[in-house]
Amino acid sequence: MTAHSNVMNRSAGFSLIELMVVIAIAAILATLAVPSFQGMIASSNLTSTTNDLVATFARARSDAVRRGKRVTVCMSANGAQCATSGTWSQGWIMFNDNDHSDANANVKTGETITAVAAALSNQLVISTKGSMPYVSYSADGQAKLMNGGSGAGRIRVCSTSSALTNNTRARDIVINFAGRANVVKPTEVDATCPAPTTLE
Repeated sequence: MTAHSNVMNRSAGFSLIELMVVIAIAAILATLAVPSFQGMIASSNLTSTTNDLVATFARARSDAVRRGKRVTVCMSANGAQCATSGTWSQGWIMFNDNDHSDANANVKTGETITAVAAALSNQLVISTKGSMPYVSYSADGQAKLMNGGSGAGRIRVCSTSSALTNNTRARDIVINFAGRANVVKPTEVDATCPAPTTLE
């Protein structure tokens, strides 16, 4: 009975050495998994924000054609008025731009804001090729400046996360003269997330 009891006691749990081995293996696996998980989160945030901005531009273009009048998307820090300084990282709004006579985009009395996006977080920044505080669509769907010139441009959505490589941290939204927004994946973009330097 005594021998049988000893066998039962030994098989009822883990020894200290076995427990330490399991903890060591778990720690190694966690060390390997955390960077990968962080990279997945950073990549997901980058993709989601890029898609949100592209969808906003597509909706603005569609609305402009449907209404037969201007629709503008602009940087906005307060969700109520366009910003003329800073970057798109502060957020943006879309509005029915019935009177686009000023040099800069702004929401006038009677104009309706139809979409609002809050300021970015999650180590994301948005920069542009040159000054590009707004994207405005005319009734024919083309991207236009307030003065009627071409509104073609390039907007970069970029993550400063160290979990992403220089070839995976950025997406560029290229808006052509016809107003279409296409996403391209630039390479060799470092963690400072520099603004794009070309339109093509």
